[in-house]
Amino acid sequence: MSELSALAAALAGQYDVEREIGRGGMGIVYLARHLKLDRPVAIKTLPAHLAGSPDVRERFLREARTAAHLSHPSIVPIHRADEIGGQVFFVMGYVDGESLAQQLAERGRPPFVQTIAQLRDV
Repeated sequence: MSELSALAAALAGQYDVEREIGRGGMGIVYLARHLKLDRPVAIKTLPAHLAGSPDVRERFLREARTAAHLSHPSIVPIHRADEIGGQVFFVMGYVDGESLAQQLAERGRPPFVQTIAQLRDV
């Protein structure tokens, strides 16, 4: 069973998991629809090969708890952190648009002034 299928099965009835939208060292991010609120969300899940480690699971969930305590226009809100059916995940607001990695790949390095403005936001 694929990572997407396993997540979709674990969250059936709560979220409609649509597709993968990103991945990194600690997780895979999927676009999903919260069924009761009828809104798009992003779900970050810990890959199966990492979910078996209690230390990695705790670090992953600590990331969600830390982000959930922050409130800023440039920080995506965390709605939920949980473990269901062997799936470790957190649900956050979905921001439509391209990532910084996509921008760099398509347009190269931005002008210095734009970089400074983005860093100021961070």
